[in-house]
Amino acid sequence: MRDANKPVRTLLLFLIVITPALMAQTPPAVRSFENRCAICHAGDAGGTDRAPAILGFVGSHSDVEIGALVRNGRPEKGMPGFDFANTEMTALVTHLRGLFSGSIPAVAEDPGRVRGRGPFQPRPATLKIQDGSTLAGTLTSLNPFSATLLTADGRFHLLAPEGETYRERSIEPKRDWTAYDGGDSGNRYSSLEQIDKTNIGKLAPAWVFPVPGAPRLEVTPVVIDGVMYITGPNEAYALDAITGRQIWAFRTPRTAGLLSEAGGGANRGVAVAGDRVFMVTDHAHLLALDRRTGSKLWDTTMADFKEGYSATSAPLAIGDLVLSGVAGGEEGARGFVDAYNAATGARVWRFYSIPARGEKGAATWVGNALEHGCGATWLTGSYDPVPGIVYWAVGNPCPDYNGDERTGDNLYTSSVVALDIKTGMLKWHFQFTPHDTHDWDAVEPLLLVDEQWQGHPRKLLLHGDRNGFFFVLDRISGELLLAKPMADVNWATGYGKDGRPVLTEHFDSTLEGSLVCPATGGGANWPAASYSPQSKLFYVRVTDNCAIYKKDSEPIEMGQRFFGGTATGQPGGASFIRALDIQTGRKVWEYPLTGGGGSGTLSTAGGLVFFGESGGLFIAVEATTGKSVWHFESGQTWRASPMTYMVNGKQYVALAGSGGIFTFALVP
Repeated sequence: MRDANKPVRTLLLFLIVITPALMAQTPPAVRSFENRCAICHAGDAGGTDRAPAILGFVGSHSDVEIGALVRNGRPEKGMPGFDFANTEMTALVTHLRGLFSGSIPAVAEDPGRVRGRGPFQPRPATLKIQDGSTLAGTLTSLNPFSATLLTADGRFHLLAPEGETYRERSIEPKRDWTAYDGGDSGNRYSSLEQIDKTNIGKLAPAWVFPVPGAPRLEVTPVVIDGVMYITGPNEAYALDAITGRQIWAFRTPRTAGLLSEAGGGANRGVAVAGDRVFMVTDHAHLLALDRRTGSKLWDTTMADFKEGYSATSAPLAIGDLVLSGVAGGEEGARGFVDAYNAATGARVWRFYSIPARGEKGAATWVGNALEHGCGATWLTGSYDPVPGIVYWAVGNPCPDYNGDERTGDNLYTSSVVALDIKTGMLKWHFQFTPHDTHDWDAVEPLLLVDEQWQGHPRKLLLHGDRNGFFFVLDRISGELLLAKPMADVNWATGYGKDGRPVLTEHFDSTLEGSLVCPATGGGANWPAASYSPQSKLFYVRVTDNCAIYKKDSEPIEMGQRFFGGTATGQPGGASFIRALDIQTGRKVWEYPLTGGGGSGTLSTAGGLVFFGESGGLFIAVEATTGKSVWHFESGQTWRASPMTYMVNGKQYVALAGSGGIFTFALVP
């Protein structure tokens, strides 16, 4: 009789014998990837509806950084950490690199699976163009409406599908926004005039690029040749500036335990020079990325974050140098400005904002505070190529509210320093607030403009300071030309011919408490100011408020935030966008802001000034009158400052909000 169960028993025996052998043949790295990674990121690492693609991260990071991400995870985005042994981690990283290069085939997967939200995976492609030609290179993004192709000459081609062919979107005519403030002058004025008060009513959202998980966005985008570069906390992105489509992304893990603004996620953007993009990390590293792919080219440690250092600002690229300052002003970090070789990351020079004992200027620090006097340098500087001078703003001394252990002027805190670009040597300085005890750092924009002064052409530096005064300096000599209050001020009546403030009895903080105006938020603060050569007006965000300043004997504990007292703001403060006549300091107009915050300003040749306010409005006003001509209800918290650029003959205006990058253009 035939045994009807024999085929089943044979199959079971086959599975019992063969399955372990098959499992043994599966490399451990593949099993690790299948069991821990593929379920979310897919077998080809191209992303699913659960998690994004990861090959872009693999291609732009070192083995150590990939391992750190796997072990630490990204809990804020739902990714757990996996504590793999070193041998398993090495095998996993090797497998990921094989997937990235294409030398290892992807794990088989359901062909009908839902692709994720992650970026398109770059791949070689040859595309047919409408005129009958072809373009060959690396396809970096693709959807039914747009594509970007990187060709061997390092150029990104912005394309639009037309049936089975593609139409190239010309980036000409164009006007780039090449640096944090639009250029090296620090002045957010644009000569673009396509958007003006006659057509501003047609300004509408063009695209939005979200940065999920970013706790705060303070970045100003940089746009060069149709590509926009932005940052989040330890992240950088390249985007199609016409559509907002992501081209590449770079991420590195955030540093745990930072107390500074960097620990809160602040990062203000990139510098671009040649084929490199430069950015800082929260723990005071300066990175160079490949502009075409986002791959990391070099990584330089500016300072040890364990000594209180951090970094937040966009670097400044000048010739073959890239410059950066540091944060850490409430953690006792000694401020400095560094210049690095853009090609190698080697440091070329350093200028310390606080002298060491025995050096010139050290005599202005009497007491024990010199070694931890702060003077952070965390905002991007300005540069004049004619005299070869870079101008950098320096933060306040610390302890912030108690100057008992640092009597004297405390150079070079609360100052602007003018440095030789080749050597970093000090050419001149101007101290806005000698011996500050109010947290009035001078880390506000330094605008370089060429204008008539008292009937003669002069190279000027314009500055709205946190201490409530508006300043005009000769930027070649450092001579004070004008100092006028632009906000409520009671600590000084003005500045003398010697360039020093004329103090009142309200200047010092006291043990009992002293009412001083302005409050710690300042007259002005770090958000961008701008100057229009058309209207001859300086546009700045100003706050009128006072505070009770009390000092105490709080002991200094390095690595922890210390202030040496408190400052309690008083009710009734108000914020404005103010337009000032630079010849006199006279207020020409003001626009009241809801709440106490908002963005900086952008002025344009279209006769407009753009800014965001803390209630969520994005606003445009007439440059000469301050009359509102357009607004957009965003629901955003604006902490950054607006910028503008032109691609393919269309002008765009962009501003980073709490939810991402919001970009606007005229609609027909």
